[in-house]
Amino acid sequence: MSAATVLKREPSLLGGQIDYNHVSDKEYVHFRQMADIAYKKREQLSQQSQEAFKSGDKSKAHELSQRAKEQLRIAEENNRKAAEYVFIENNKDSDDNDIDLHGLYVKEAVYILKQRIISGINKNQSTLDCIVGKGLHSKDGVSKLKPAIQDLCKDANLNCWIDEKNTGVLHIDISNARIPQEWYNIDPDGVGAMDETYYSFHPQEKLQHTYYPQQTSQQAPYQQYQQQGQPDYQSYQKYPNQQRFKQSGTQNEEVVGAMCCIFAGLLKYFCR
Repeated sequence: MSAATVLKREPSLLGGQIDYNHVSDKEYVHFRQMADIAYKKREQLSQQSQEAFKSGDKSKAHELSQRAKEQLRIAEENNRKAAEYVFIENNKDSDDNDIDLHGLYVKEAVYILKQRIISGINKNQSTLDCIVGKGLHSKDGVSKLKPAIQDLCKDANLNCWIDEKNTGVLHIDISNARIPQEWYNIDPDGVGAMDETYYSFHPQEKLQHTYYPQQTSQQAPYQQYQQQGQPDYQSYQKYPNQQRFKQSGTQNEEVVGAMCCIFAGLLKYFCR
């Protein structure tokens, strides 16, 4: 990743210039605003629920509590949409070892980066260049994202260091790394994995990364793969019990045949 690439991703809203981080896109702003509105409604409903409970109207308190939970769900859903939108937009032109976390809340960024680290480990990548920004748009100009990512790496025993030319970039060493057991609840196929999402913007690279067995004819890869005697994984998943029954039946026949041979040998020995 070149320094010029990273510099272009720094937010630039002054003088009517383009916002390369998409945090001013109407879609992103809309989702964040809807989330804020829902959070405020939830707070109001929660307070009303407590007041109703104190007054002895437990039925009303329960109703208000349920409405507050629904507003929380709406808020979290809109924040999820905002996070996915800004992440996809910011990573359209990313190199395979880059990840841009601009526009994400700390909790969102940590979760998405865990997905990306898991994906990188599974693909045997050596390093990740994590763009966290310099905190210029954070409250008091202090970056909250960078120390959170550094803490994540420390907890996962991953070495990370700040780029010498750009303090808004963290390099993370994932060579020979192992996925922490605490991350087993992380969805490995989420947006942070940058697999289907990444390749949807890089169709030519997807062709280069797709594996097919060596072909000796012009047949479709999948058809030839089946003709080479490989198991039909699709039918196995569709009818697992039947496949297992077939395998079990074959094994039972082999056991019965072996026992018959042993019995015949013993009978021949004692009848001499």
